[in-house]
Amino acid sequence: MEKTAELTLKDGEDYGGVNPLEALENIKKRFQEKKEGKKSLRKTALVLQGGGMRGVFGAGVCCALEELGYTKAFDEVYGVSAGALNAAYFLSGQAAYGTTIYYQDINNRNFINLFRGRKIVNIDFLMDIICSKKPLNVKRLFGNPTLFNIVLTKVSTGEAVIFKSNAEGVNIFDLLKATAAIPFVYDIPVNIQGVDYLDGGVSCPIPVVEAIDGGCTDILVVLTRPRDYNPSLSEGIFIHLITGTRIKRHGEKFYRAYRNKNRVYRERLSIVKGEKNYRDKKVNILGIFPGHSLKVRRMTKRKNILKGAAIEGAVKTLKLFGEVSPHPVELLRFINF
Repeated sequence: MEKTAELTLKDGEDYGGVNPLEALENIKKRFQEKKEGKKSLRKTALVLQGGGMRGVFGAGVCCALEELGYTKAFDEVYGVSAGALNAAYFLSGQAAYGTTIYYQDINNRNFINLFRGRKIVNIDFLMDIICSKKPLNVKRLFGNPTLFNIVLTKVSTGEAVIFKSNAEGVNIFDLLKATAAIPFVYDIPVNIQGVDYLDGGVSCPIPVVEAIDGGCTDILVVLTRPRDYNPSLSEGIFIHLITGTRIKRHGEKFYRAYRNKNRVYRERLSIVKGEKNYRDKKVNILGIFPGHSLKVRRMTKRKNILKGAAIEGAVKTLKLFGEVSPHPVELLRFINF
């Protein structure tokens, strides 16, 4: 087991991981090496968790990283669900632009409507925004040398599948739609090359294992739930009683993966926090967690809460990288309120 430590800021905000200070320093060093065109034995990754509207915290983190010049700093980026959308805008140099979508465009009944059957969360509406209203700059995304990994869940098997954003014959917008297609609230699989996919978070809520298996040695993981969050038994009962009938329509294997997602989440979180080793692989991990004061839920619509979450993510990241954190009002210039 690697040494576990905490980074504690003066105001009490904490970060966790496996050798987190070493992970941070190596990420900074690797960034400098890339700028100088040097090769390295280190391989860095940014891992972005999803979580519906909770993803706005991760979007704020991406805003700060973009402000710090880290758009091309990582060797790889792994994104799932809303985290993949954040990653796409970040890698295209549009992190602040993408963050505004949460509190300007989808915090309404056009996107979230509890009485809309299979489209309680209307991913089609979201994709219209990404493609047209606030278009993702695909040319800049593909021009970024960082390898972008998007995690989906294969409906027929319930297994996680990773697509590279530049995979031949695959539409990037189809990948983003599929990873964000949350079962029950958007219960329409996305067909890619003849195969149906849904939310990557079902099979892979935190793609840290995938980053480690990909050879990454220093990983920055952005979580969208507090550090001590632990999926409760009641959540499992809710899945079984309330959503079970609809989820079972996708097949027994997918339903099994859906029911097991809380267990998988706990296992992945224990790796991020340094409580559990993964295959005895030497890896340094730094996790950024939102605080308990963050009131964002999967379907939060309140503008001030969403803005506050973006600011919290940005402030924590700036402090983490040794920058003087500006007053929230000063963050407006790159959070783009």
